[in-house]
Amino acid sequence: MAKKFNENILKALEAAKEAAGICKQAMIDANDESCRAMYSAIYKDCEKHIAMLKGEIELHKKQQKWDVK
Repeated sequence: MAKKFNENILKALEAAKEAAGICKQAMIDANDESCRAMYSAIYKDCEKHIAMLKGEIELHKKQQKWDVK
């Protein structure tokens, strides 16, 4: 069974990916530049969070704390 902290990393990663996808579509659908700018900023933050979470997964693997298949 996966450790709870690993499960939380995966949940956060999935949520960040979903949010990035929503923002990407919202930039296309937006009806003005201020909305596009807002979604673009949020999208960039999501990409940073995704990278951070992936880095944490790699760290857990190196520390042999990752038990998720």
